[in-house]
Amino acid sequence: MSKIVDAHAHVFTHQCQFANNPRHCPSYEAPLTTYLDLLDRWGIAHGVLVQPSFLGTHNDYLMECLRRHPKRLRGVAVLDPRVDDDELDEMETLGIQGSRLNWIGRTVDALQASQWRDLFCRLESRRWHVEIQAEGNTLLSILDLLAQWELDLVIDHFGRPKDNAWRDPVIDRLCEGKESQRYWVKCSAPYRSQGDGLSDVSKRLLESLGPHRLMWGSDWPWTEHEHLYSYEKALHDIGQWIPESELEQVTSETARRFYGFDG
Repeated sequence: MSKIVDAHAHVFTHQCQFANNPRHCPSYEAPLTTYLDLLDRWGIAHGVLVQPSFLGTHNDYLMECLRRHPKRLRGVAVLDPRVDDDELDEMETLGIQGSRLNWIGRTVDALQASQWRDLFCRLESRRWHVEIQAEGNTLLSILDLLAQWELDLVIDHFGRPKDNAWRDPVIDRLCEGKESQRYWVKCSAPYRSQGDGLSDVSKRLLESLGPHRLMWGSDWPWTEHEHLYSYEKALHDIGQWIPESELEQVTSETARRFYGFDG
């Protein structure tokens, strides 16, 4: 089996508790057994399970999956800012060291509240990272806000650019100056970007951040885009975005180091 890490996938079943009024609610299941079968079929060593937006802060299934496969899997949870430290401790023992902000269609104002600021302080003290699913000005505003804390920031899906690599303000931000050293970017889900030329976006990110700040994810099961994508296509695309000389770093080494996989 290769050392490849799929750094972004989702699992859920009909038994999961869903968030109130989600933007999208799939009618099918994407259970852990199916995902692990895919990893085995394509020779993928490890996976990172990211809590999907439609499950909200109900991380029970995510945590169950990590209990069952502690060496092969890691997780990124979605947190209620009022989460207590005992629950964070339990998550950490299971391999969760990051909190995801699902902020599509929302404004940054809510994150200014004292309970969120307290959470970011607690995450900073634990050395957890924050993973951000947002786009455009909202993403930029979140990056501005989180600059107050010493947090590693993981940007989902190339930052969901809306323009080409040299005109998109999100890509500009990710690539500018020393601040970029706090950013990791997931090369994934091209169907969630509106800009043209993700190969150009990847090239610019490689030049500015280096391959040690980029990682690959399948985004399985491609919610809302199931008919457009496949695991085979995801593996093919990363080979188009990243030069062969940097491919092992992006598909394996970055995520192994970041998520603490052994071997």
